[in-house]
Amino acid sequence: MNSRERSAADSWHHATPDLVALLGSPQFAAALDAALGQIAPFDLSCIFAYPLEDRPALLHDGLKAVSSSQIMANYLAGTYLLDAVYTACVHTTPSGLYRLHDLAPDDFFEGEYFNSPDVHPCISMESGSLTEEIVFLHALRPDLYLAYSLLRQNGSSPFATTEMADLARAAPMVLALMGRQWQALAEGRDPGAAPAPREHAIEQAFLSFAPALLTPREQTIVSLVLRGHSSLSIGSLLDITEGTVKIHRKNIYAKLGISSQTELFNQFIRHLLADK
Repeated sequence: MNSRERSAADSWHHATPDLVALLGSPQFAAALDAALGQIAPFDLSCIFAYPLEDRPALLHDGLKAVSSSQIMANYLAGTYLLDAVYTACVHTTPSGLYRLHDLAPDDFFEGEYFNSPDVHPCISMESGSLTEEIVFLHALRPDLYLAYSLLRQNGSSPFATTEMADLARAAPMVLALMGRQWQALAEGRDPGAAPAPREHAIEQAFLSFAPALLTPREQTIVSLVLRGHSSLSIGSLLDITEGTVKIHRKNIYAKLGISSQTELFNQFIRHLLADK
């Protein structure tokens, strides 16, 4: 272990007794931020609970009011459906530390959701897109995840490989502490219960989007497009050719009276939030 690794390990080792002492306290999450910030600095953080049969809950807000309270309210009401972190939870990704780049679909970072300060709760007009997000995922139950994101804003460097290695060494304790801090969220549920079906009550938003105009296959393609999949990725997932996907997309645009993916995104967001 080199001197930098020893320094990171020593910093985390010295912080853990205080973190354990703060379990159950409202100060725990801020102290966890401070401890991990000694290993690898970051600009923003947040912790969400994602119960797959219900809307998410914001457990820790370290976002420093980077966006408006209305944007966060909209996220909790429905725009989280387009978040790659949420999708990773729906797909029951194993607990651990991940770069968002390793979880997200191939076109996610070029898509409207990731780059829209009117929808994404972690970016602003001033700072622009994020440089990188990494996330600790912890499955409290098969149908309930905790997601702890550390974010670097535009202008910062991505997390270095050495920083990720240091954080990975801390990850088992981070996940254990998260599980203990919010264990009450899982109480009263069968720990062996099967995960909620993917099309649960909230995700019906995709199925309720323009049902009189779009076929079920077209609604599925809309869902995948808006989640950040390219036509090539959609074709692979649905076992159809990329050309067939492009024909479907052309037909979707024609039926909805639009001409671009941006218009599709805006139309879906209006639908999603219409009754919120």
